[in-house]
Formats: sequence, C-alpha cells, structure tokens
Amino acid sequence: MPEIRALAPYVEQECVLRTPSGISGIVLQGVLPGDSLTLALKRVIKGSAPASQTTDSLPGLIISKGVAKDLHTEVGKSVIAFRFHEGMRSREDILSHLKKFRVVGIFETGMTEYDNGLAYTTLDAAQNFAGYSPTQVSGFRVMGRDLDQARMLSKDISKVIRYPYYAQSVYDIYPTIFGWIELQKKPIPIILGLIIIVAAFNIISTLLIMVIEKTKTIGVLKSLGAQDSGIAKIFLTEGMVITLSGVLIGNVIGFAVSWLQLHFHFFKLRSDIYFMSSVPISIEWEHYVIVSLIAIVISLFATLIPARIASRVRPLTALKFG
Repeated sequence: MPEIRALAPYVEQECVLRTPSGISGIVLQGVLPGDSLTLALKRVIKGSAPASQTTDSLPGLIISKGVAKDLHTEVGKSVIAFRFHEGMRSREDILSHLKKFRVVGIFETGMTEYDNGLAYTTLDAAQNFAGYSPTQVSGFRVMGRDLDQARMLSKDISKVIRYPYYAQSVYDIYPTIFGWIELQKKPIPIILGLIIIVAAFNIISTLLIMVIEKTKTIGVLKSLGAQDSGIAKIFLTEGMVITLSGVLIGNVIGFAVSWLQLHFHFFKLRSDIYFMSSVPISIEWEHYVIVSLIAIVISLFATLIPARIASRVRPLTALKFG
C-alpha cells in the first residue's frame, strides 16, 4: 500500500514486574533493535536500548522512569517478569511463566501516564517469554504518510487483511490523549479573539488621545486648507504603523518563545495530570499568517473611528480648544 511509509513487528504481553523492593503491572513489548517507530528507544535517559546480543545470559529490558521508581531498581539490576495464564494450576505452571530480565536502560518520553504502563525488550526475548515461535508476532506498527489520514488508512488495511485480523489508528488506541488535546484547542480562538479585540481598543484609545493632543494642530492644518480626507489619512497611517509594528514585534517574540519551549521545555506541566511533562509546541507558519491578517484587518477598522473624529474637527473649535 503506497500510503504506508514504514512498518515494524512487535510482540505484546501483559505481565507483572517484580523486584525484592517493589512490584508493577505493565505491558511488555518486544521490538526490533533500532525500531524507528518506537519512541521509547529514542528517549533513553539512562543506559541504552536493548540489543539482541547481550553480555550476559539475561535479555535486556528498558523501563520508564516511573516504573524504575516503583520497583526501586536501576540500570544493571535484574527484574523478574511473570505472565498470567488461565490454565495455570501447579507450581510448575507458575515457574514456566517466569522470566528474568536485566534492566539496561530507563526511558522518559514525557507522557508519564503511558510510560508507566510500558516496558520494552527485544523481539526474540518477548517471543520466548510469550511462548511464540520465531515467526509469530502480536502485530505490526504502521506509519502512514499523513496523520490526518490515519483513520482512513486503518480502514483500508482492515479491508485487505480481513477478519480475524484488524487495524486500529492511533486515535482509536489512545482516545483519551487526543480528546484532551482537542479540548485544549477549543478555547484558543476565543482567547486569541479577546486579545486582538483588546489590542484594537488600545489602538483606538491611543489615537483618540493623539486627536485630543493634536486638536490645535488639526485646526491650524484645516485653516491652511487641509481636506478632511487628508487629516483622516494621517491618523489611518499612524494606526497602521502601530498595527504593523505590533504584529512584527509580536511574531518575533512569539516565535522566539515557541522555539525555546520546543527545544528547552521551560514551561513544565504535572505529568500525572496533563499526560505530559512540558507544554507541547507546534510551530506552523500558517498560524502566524492567519492571526496576523486578522489582527491587521480588525486594527484597520479600529483606526477608522479616531480618524473620522479627527477629520470632523472644525478649525474654529480646534483653535478655541487650544
């Protein structure tokens, strides 16, 4: 299917990790070493990702920072994994479902809610633990060319592979986090709209103060033959200078803060509440263009009020005012 950009197999098994100091229920996933579709392999903060070849007989395992804290373990120490099975009745059944792993790395993707429910090992180690043959896997991760088409791609794949196999999009697997993101996005137009409206009123008040301050000057210009349209153009030009300067400075500051947050994560979040440890940033030039155009249009209409007031000032009144 041409819509598929990358594909990687995985083995998934629910199990319990245990150490002498702690216990944690997780989903153990076996992936190929260097799997580009598994984010955790790219976010290892201690140790390294598990490799097929290990220095000792124990297969490598990477766990999240939160799981490592719950288990009171660290890189280099061993943990015991235990998987449940409906047919377990004897001690031998229990022992056959135990496997020892060596913690070779600790990862942190920033999404604590999901990190704490996952651990990763190599594909062959997971196959051995789950009782699979070397040709068996739980499924395949698929990366499409367009995230917006993920649901459509999953439907197309389901039509090809047919029952009992099926495909799920990332929106179906993690509905909570995408629902949270959509909820956070809804107030954004309201907030931006209020900010722009306040800015427009600031322009109006600035120009009105300028009209009051320059009333005598306006009277002098009119007495020398200046037209109403000419006076209005002066204040329209002044309003546009203020608007364009504000838009330019605002875009520069906004881009700088966004870029710094994207790379250095200054603004932190409580990951146990917000699913992630820092405010996520996506820099899209279309957003800058749209907001800037809306701000310019609203500000242009805002300058018409003081410009019209200035153009209607009568010379005699203006001179008396002075």
